[in-house]
Amino acid sequence: MYLSPTFFLDLGLRTFTNNPFFSRDRPILAAGESDFRLLEGQEGLVVTLGPNTAFFDRPNRSVCRWPGVKTIPRQSPHAIPRRSFFANESNAFLQIFCGGGDVRLNRVATLGDQRQILLSAGAGNVVEKIDLTELAREGAPALKFLQPAYLCSSAEVAIRSTPCDAATMSWARAPYVYRAEELESAGRQAILCLSGRTMVWCERLAPGESRDFALGNVIAATENIDSKLRPTSQCHPDDEDHAPVSIVAKPVRTRLREFIEATGILFESMRAREGFLVCELTNRSERPAYVYVQLNKDSFYGGSGFVGVMVKLVSAFLRMSHLPLR
Repeated sequence: MYLSPTFFLDLGLRTFTNNPFFSRDRPILAAGESDFRLLEGQEGLVVTLGPNTAFFDRPNRSVCRWPGVKTIPRQSPHAIPRRSFFANESNAFLQIFCGGGDVRLNRVATLGDQRQILLSAGAGNVVEKIDLTELAREGAPALKFLQPAYLCSSAEVAIRSTPCDAATMSWARAPYVYRAEELESAGRQAILCLSGRTMVWCERLAPGESRDFALGNVIAATENIDSKLRPTSQCHPDDEDHAPVSIVAKPVRTRLREFIEATGILFESMRAREGFLVCELTNRSERPAYVYVQLNKDSFYGGSGFVGVMVKLVSAFLRMSHLPLR
């Protein structure tokens, strides 16, 4: 039975169709076009690039690629202005020390014909594909997300490293996060792919709406989100006025005060054991807001660079100790 020609034919067809690069509706792309197709279970995705097309991906996430594809490491997904030698060295030090400075990613480009690349979300992770063009069409602002959550993006996405204010620090728990937005000159879809644990849930907040999230589960949120930490023993402030207000640019003199507040929030989240604090996210703008949450978080995230390593070590010590929370 198992050696019959029908068995070998069926085995060959199942092996061919289970190939992640095989698809009966595989798109035929023109020059400059790209396609991001999620695999079953969202454990990875296949990126199809048209002729002379490029995209950016996170190092060590590419599993398989067709011949005719080259990788240029340490490229920036946004335009970098001309700087002096000391300014470039300062940006490099900022990136190594606390994850700031210019964003450097792998730039993957096709040499001529259409090609495909298979990427993995990582052990136990899943991929969430976000269409920044659709978010901008609905009126949502730029998206901020944790640096390790980045997987890949199309060439129409600009990604910059931005320092965290007090509101962002409440859910990011890091000195720097990534900020992604669609390029003004983008003529096609701007796709951003993030990876999270088990499942990534998208929550849309209308103007004035508020949600409570577990501390450490939020991996991305739009800029118009106002966040703060609140003890779980306190109820949600239902009597608070949630009327939409316009976001005004903050003056320079408040940066020092925000830095002190953000540092205090980071230390408070570092020593908070699970279940003692909740992250309250509120949309106080007149535009819709989006929050992306992973259902199962991994370990404590403290950012990249030397500061991120120190934050993880200190948080591990504080959470194993018996220091009082208040």
